Amino acid sequence: MAFPDSPQIPGSGVGVQISPNNLYYDRQFLDRLMLTMVFDQLCEKKKMPARSGNTVTWTRYNQLAANVNPLTPGTIPTATNLSALQIVATPLQYGDFVTLSDAIELKAIDPVVEAAQELLAYRASLSIDTLIRNALHGNVTTQYASGAVSESAVTAVVAAADIRKAAKTLKVVGTRPFDTDYRSVVATATAYDLMSETAVGGFIDINKYTDKMPMLKGEIGKLWGVRFIESNNAQTGLNGAGAITYRNYIVGRGAIGIVDLAGNSSVKTFRKPLGSAGSADPIDQISTVGEKFWMVTSVLDPVRAIELVGVSNF
Repeated sequence: MAFPDSPQIPGSGVGVQISPNNLYYDRQFLDRLMLTMVFDQLCEKKKMPARSGNTVTWTRYNQLAANVNPLTPGTIPTATNLSALQIVATPLQYGDFVTLSDAIELKAIDPVVEAAQELLAYRASLSIDTLIRNALHGNVTTQYASGAVSESAVTAVVAAADIRKAAKTLKVVGTRPFDTDYRSVVATATAYDLMSETAVGGFIDINKYTDKMPMLKGEIGKLWGVRFIESNNAQTGLNGAGAITYRNYIVGRGAIGIVDLAGNSSVKTFRKPLGSAGSADPIDQISTVGEKFWMVTSVLDPVRAIELVGVSNF
């Protein structure tokens, strides 16, 4: 499997093939894609060079315990062996296109191709977010609000005490934060509950930060060493009483990985003009706008992430 190298928009984690003729639409597509993805901010991003096979491997090294034994003068100490686990994943390709008629292009007031490109970019970003979210669900440490023992038994909203407990769980197993904090993607309903939190040491709105850390996409605030990102693409379920439950994630470094293939050429856009289908479009009535991307995501260490489930007062 081989893919041509192409440039990447800095900080996006996703590349796009750009040619002079497509530059405007490709930039528009990437801007929209970057704007709406949030789950990628929980991932360890690994670039894969072109022509390097159709699988990617992450290596997870196990932590070393403290050494409290002093050296003996003149004696060579015993070597410490590193132990590691390799996680192998195979990228898959996803894509979409829409057809446009010559009548629509002539009658529409707004630029139809740009509108189609924007909708496809949003769908691509939503798809990538959903793939990452689905990989997390059921594959990391699960915690239920207010100490419930199962999702069917959950009756409480996610509160400050639940965040403090989740952060403690991550710290106990030695999970490193991304910078100084862990990161969390929470449902809009859960964000509502957290922003209503009045406990001592409670939710800090993003506008009240005193540090100079760059803001994350969708960031709304922080609590107990966890930075929160709001998403309307959170998974939901039902408890035993039929109330909606929300599945939120609190993640440390090295919990889940995502890969960009072939020099960041993971995403490619297409615009085919009227008549490009040849005999399938004999009188030039149909044009198409499309995109495709390569994607793989995998949980690297299930103890470095918490799936926190609760209901909401929203």
